[in-house]
Amino acid sequence: MSEDEIKSLKKALDEERKARQIAEQENLKLKESLLQKESEFKGVYENMNDAFVWIDLQGNVIKMNEIAEEMFGYKINGTPLNLMKLVHPKDYKYTLEAFQNLMKTGRYSKYRSRIITNDEIVKTLEVNCSLVFDKDGAMIGAQGIARDVTQEIAVQELLEQQKKQLDIIFDNSPIGISLSKEKDDEFLLVNKALCEMLGYTLEEMKEVKVDKFTHPDDRNMSRVFRDRLSSGKIDSFSIEKRYIRKNGEVLWAKTIVNSVKDLDGKVKFQVAIVEDITENKLDKEKLIESENRLSSLISNLDSAVLLENEKREISIVNKKFCEIFSIPSQPEKLLGQDCVKLLKESKGFFEEPEKLETRINKLIKDKKVILGDELRLIDGRILERDYIPISQDREYKGHLWTYRDVTLSRNYRKSLETQKKRYSNIIANLKLGLVELSADSKVLSANKSFVKMTGFNEEEILGKDLRRLFRKDKIKNLIQQRNQDKREGKTGSYEFKFLNNLNEEKVLLVSAAPNFTIRGEIIGSIGIILDITHIKKLESQKEELLKTLERRNVELEEYAHIVSHDLKSPLRSISALTSWLKEDYGDKLGADGEKNINLIQEVVQKMEALINDILNYSSIKEKSTDLENVNVYELVSDIKKLLYVPEHIDVNIDENLPVIRADKVRLQQLFQNLISNAINYSDKEEGYVNINYREKKKYHVFSVADNGVGIAKEYHDKIFKVFESLGDHKDSTGIGLSIVKKIVDVYDGRIWLESEEGVGTTFFIEFKK
Repeated sequence: MSEDEIKSLKKALDEERKARQIAEQENLKLKESLLQKESEFKGVYENMNDAFVWIDLQGNVIKMNEIAEEMFGYKINGTPLNLMKLVHPKDYKYTLEAFQNLMKTGRYSKYRSRIITNDEIVKTLEVNCSLVFDKDGAMIGAQGIARDVTQEIAVQELLEQQKKQLDIIFDNSPIGISLSKEKDDEFLLVNKALCEMLGYTLEEMKEVKVDKFTHPDDRNMSRVFRDRLSSGKIDSFSIEKRYIRKNGEVLWAKTIVNSVKDLDGKVKFQVAIVEDITENKLDKEKLIESENRLSSLISNLDSAVLLENEKREISIVNKKFCEIFSIPSQPEKLLGQDCVKLLKESKGFFEEPEKLETRINKLIKDKKVILGDELRLIDGRILERDYIPISQDREYKGHLWTYRDVTLSRNYRKSLETQKKRYSNIIANLKLGLVELSADSKVLSANKSFVKMTGFNEEEILGKDLRRLFRKDKIKNLIQQRNQDKREGKTGSYEFKFLNNLNEEKVLLVSAAPNFTIRGEIIGSIGIILDITHIKKLESQKEELLKTLERRNVELEEYAHIVSHDLKSPLRSISALTSWLKEDYGDKLGADGEKNINLIQEVVQKMEALINDILNYSSIKEKSTDLENVNVYELVSDIKKLLYVPEHIDVNIDENLPVIRADKVRLQQLFQNLISNAINYSDKEEGYVNINYREKKKYHVFSVADNGVGIAKEYHDKIFKVFESLGDHKDSTGIGLSIVKKIVDVYDGRIWLESEEGVGTTFFIEFKK
């Protein structure tokens, strides 16, 4: 390498060294400048009054100042913190959209969102934010300043709420409210109550001067107060004045006016509160009238009245007081007199006068209400005295005495107590049990009979719960039901079984009723108890007898059917045999033999009729429910066709026979027996049987009359008995009229007869409609 090349390289090396030194000096200056800027930024960063946060694009915190740490409740100590995790769930979507918008626009301001701090506290933040770029212009994160506006929002909401509440109060207040300027005589604001009070619309109120509403006689007084308020001499005033309503009526109102001042203390507005006291004014007038009436009433009361003030001077006294204590003066002349002096003058009327004075002094000292204090006079009279202290605003103002002559009532009470003892002795010895219970079923009193029923001693049941005397669960349920009835005021009788303390089973009939106070309040109950144990045993025996009787009747009915069947079979055999004898040996029997065979057949027929009648009689035992509308005329006409009616007998049927609700078979049996009896016992050459009807208000009355042999009076009852027959008619079984009587009895009817021997008989049958 040549020397020139070496010199050239050295020169270049020296220049490079100089350039490097210059660059190092510039670099050192830049570092110093950067350190200075960093120091300045750090000072600003650390001394900011608001929270500063620097985050990356994923929301992770890179750096934040102490205020931010305090706001979020987190410290950056190596543990990553993502601000998106602090966002309130309800604001998350909105915050995410705002962050995405920041990425597009580069900044945003006054963005508000709620966060949840590490201490679980919800805060509302207002954030101003911008993007952060590196030296190459690449987006690396975002930085922002956040301010806690939670309290500010709460205050704003509270102010809004208070404003709404004030508006509601203003609009809906029952008291009139108005706002006017300090020197302006016009309304700025008027509420509904004041408009309604004066009878104007809101628009009319704002167009009319304030003084126009005031009564002319009160305008000067009102103006004086308002001028003093405007000048600042007073801050408020309250007056009672009259207003003129739109319809011309006068309104009395209590008006309170307050001044509203600015910061310099100058009056800007006047606020008036107007309360309608028209009724109060009228009430005061009525009160005065009432006081006058009360004074008149007190003066004429039947009780003695004495009102003393705190100095023991007479304020009110009436005529009755003067009469009771024989004071010759008129009541009005006693007003203002000293009661101590009056007492000394009246002590001679009372028994034990010294005790009387001591008692009065004690009552006045204690100042407690005493009612019914008894006083006895030397003339035998008894007085009741009431003492009532009188206070106003908790300050003693005197006391009221009232006296009543109770001599007659006390004597009456003694007489009443004597009567009570007398009746108490009667009640105590009644065979009926008597018990008085409290509202919770405790025994207050009981007579001897009730105590005996329970098997306890009187001391064992008084004050005890009545329900604990019973030892069967079903009785408890019954008592609970009765308690419910008592609470509802229901009364009535009921019976139940229980085991008493002697282990005896008792059946009691109880009549219970609630016990009331004078005001009608239920305070318990009173029960009257009858021991029906023996009666119940008899009833039980009776039921058993009835069941046995019913069973016997069924057996007898079955027996009657069996017997009738067994009897009818040989009768039919006898009838057949006699018919065969008559047919086969008629020519050999002769007149006497044929006559005897005919007699046998007649007896067999009569025996069969008797058996049928017995069956019919036994089958009539109860009402049939199978009722129908029966045309009695048609029924009797059909019976006439069935019966054998001799030519010399006329059967006449009343065409007015009605249609009735009845058992057709039973009705047919009844008329058939009566008509056949009338035909059988007809002894006249020209006989008749008349069937007639007569209507009553509640009854059907039928009659069957004939002109036959008649019935003697002593047999009128006998003929209705079974097997009782007055004649020896070949067709009579002695049961026909018994069947008729039984049918009438079963249907709650009535049968009787009118008859004369040799003239005829009329049977009457009466049925309810």
